[in-house]
Amino acid sequence: MSYQALPFAALSLAPPVLAIALAMYTRQVLVSLFAGVWIGALMIADWNPIAATALSMDWIVEVVRSPFDTKFLVLIMFMGAGAAFIYKSGGILALQNWIGGRVNTARDSQILTWLIGIFIFFDSYTSTIVTGNATRELSENNHTSREMHAYVLDSTTSPVTTFGPVSNWIGYQVSMIIVGFEAARFTAEEVGITAFGLFLQSIPWNIYCFLAFFMVGFISITQRFYGPMLDAEWRSRKEKKTLRDDATPLSDISTDIGEPSERNPSLFNFFAPILTLLVVGIVSLWWLGGGHQPGVDVATAFQETDVALALLYGSFAFMAVGMLGALGFGTMDIEEASDTVINGFKTMMIATAIIVLAWSIGHAAEQVGTAEYIVDVMVGSGIPGSFLPLLIFLAAMFIAFTTGTSWGTMAILTPLAIPLGYELVGLSILPVLMGVLFGGAIWGDHVSPISDTTVMSSIFAGSDHIDHVRTQIPFAMTAAGVTVLVLLLYAVGITSAMILLPLSVVLTAAAVVVLNKFDARRKNLPEVMPTADAIDNGEIDTDALENGTRSDGARVNGQYDLLTSIPLAAVGIVIIYLCFVFAFVTFGL
Repeated sequence: MSYQALPFAALSLAPPVLAIALAMYTRQVLVSLFAGVWIGALMIADWNPIAATALSMDWIVEVVRSPFDTKFLVLIMFMGAGAAFIYKSGGILALQNWIGGRVNTARDSQILTWLIGIFIFFDSYTSTIVTGNATRELSENNHTSREMHAYVLDSTTSPVTTFGPVSNWIGYQVSMIIVGFEAARFTAEEVGITAFGLFLQSIPWNIYCFLAFFMVGFISITQRFYGPMLDAEWRSRKEKKTLRDDATPLSDISTDIGEPSERNPSLFNFFAPILTLLVVGIVSLWWLGGGHQPGVDVATAFQETDVALALLYGSFAFMAVGMLGALGFGTMDIEEASDTVINGFKTMMIATAIIVLAWSIGHAAEQVGTAEYIVDVMVGSGIPGSFLPLLIFLAAMFIAFTTGTSWGTMAILTPLAIPLGYELVGLSILPVLMGVLFGGAIWGDHVSPISDTTVMSSIFAGSDHIDHVRTQIPFAMTAAGVTVLVLLLYAVGITSAMILLPLSVVLTAAAVVVLNKFDARRKNLPEVMPTADAIDNGEIDTDALENGTRSDGARVNGQYDLLTSIPLAAVGIVIIYLCFVFAFVTFGL
C-alpha cells in the first residue's frame, strides 16, 4: 500500500509516531508498540477494528517466521543462557578478583566498557552482548548508573562497526552502494570507483558516528554529564541506586538466576565463553559468506554472509562452553546447569517480546508507506545540490527514528541518494552522501525506542529501556546538532573533510562542557561527577550543592587524575585505532 491511498498522507507516520510517543509518555513499551502495530493494521483493514486486530496477529506471526528473525530470536535465548552461566558459575567474581583495585570507580568502569567495545568491531550485536556481559557487574559495583552503562554500549558498538575495518555492517553498506549504482544506471568501470572504494571515501564523512564515539570517551573520562543522565549518575553515586525507583530492567541476572557460585570461581568461566563467541561468530561470518572458497576476499565474504546464522552458531557455542566450564570446574552439577539454561532463557523473555513488536512496527510502517512519504516530502523540498548532504542526513535520521532500523533506512535511501547526487552535483558528492546517510541512520537507532540495537543495549546493561532512551537522546542530539552545523558549512563552500571533521570534534567537546556547566548549575549538582567514595567520605559538600551556596571553600566537584593508567591507555588505544581506520581508508583505495 502507498501512503497516497490514505485519506491524509501524513497518516502514514501514525504507527511509529504513536508507538514512540506512548512509550515515552507511559513507559509501557509493550502496550505502546502493539498500539502502533494495531493503528497501522487499522488503516490497511479499512478502519475495521476486528479485522485490524486479526491483521496485527498476522503481522506478528509473519515477522517471527522470517528466517533472519527466527534465527535472531533463538540466538537471543542462547545468549541469555550463556550470560547466565558466566554469572552463576562465578566467572564475574573471578574477573573482579583478578582486576582487583585497577577498576574501582564508575569512571574507570565506563572507560573500560568503551575500550572493550572498540575491540569488538565486526558486529554490533556481538559487541553489545560481549561488552555488556564483561563489564555489567563491574559497572554495578562501582556505582555507574544502568542508564550510563547502556549509553556507553549503544553509542560505541554501532559507530565502531560501521567503519570497521572488517564487519558485517561494512558488507551490508557496500551491498547497498552496489544497489545505488544499479539505480543510477552506471557501473564502477564507468565512474572509475568501486562500491567498496566509495565506501572507504565515505568514512571521513560519517561525522555523526565519529562524534557519537568520541562523546562516549570524552564524557566518561571527564565525568561531565548533562540532561537526565546527570540526574541518573548523581542518584547512582549518592543514593547507590543504579536503577531508578520503579524502573523495569529488561533483564536482571541476579534476580532471575540467583546468587553466583563461590565454590571455585575461575577466569576460564568468564573468558572462555566470550572468546568462543568471538571466534565462532567471526569464523562463521567468514565461512558462510564463502570466505573459504578460492578468490573470495574478506570484504566479499562479510558482504555475502548470513549474519543471523553465524551469530546463532556463535551464541550456541557461547552457551555450550559456559555449561562445560561450570560442570568442569565443579561450580554446579548437571541439574543446576539445566536450571541455569532455563533461567537464562527467562531473562530474555521481555526483551524478546519487545524486539518482536519492534519488528512488527517496522512492518506496519512499511505497509502504510511511512518511509516513502518521508522521502517524497524531503526530496520534493527543492533544496540546492550543495545542501543535499544535509537533506539526506535529516531524511535518514527521521526514517530511522520512525522505523527503528538503520539497515532498513540504508536500504530505502541509498538507491535514491546515489542517482540524485550524481545527477545534481556529480561523482564528487557521493562519498559525502554515503557518509552522512550511514550516520543519520545510526542516529535514528540511538534515539528510537523501537530500535533493536537500542533494545539490545538495554538488555545487556540491565537498564529500564525508556530510561536508556531518555538519557541517551540529549547526547545523540548534541552529536547530531554539530553534524548539522558542519553540513551547513559544507553547503556554503567548506568542503574538506580534513577541516570539518576535526572542527566537529572541537565543537562537540565545547558543547559538552557548556551544556554540562549550564545543567549542573541549574540543578545544583556537580559539574564533574564525584566518586561514590568521595561523597560517602564527606569530601563533597552536599549541603552547598543542595542549598545552591557554592562558596570558594566548598568542594562540590569530583577530582580525577588524567595521568592514571586507564585513561592513558584509553587515549592511546583510541588514537591507534583511529590511525588504523584512516590507514584502512588511505591504503584501501
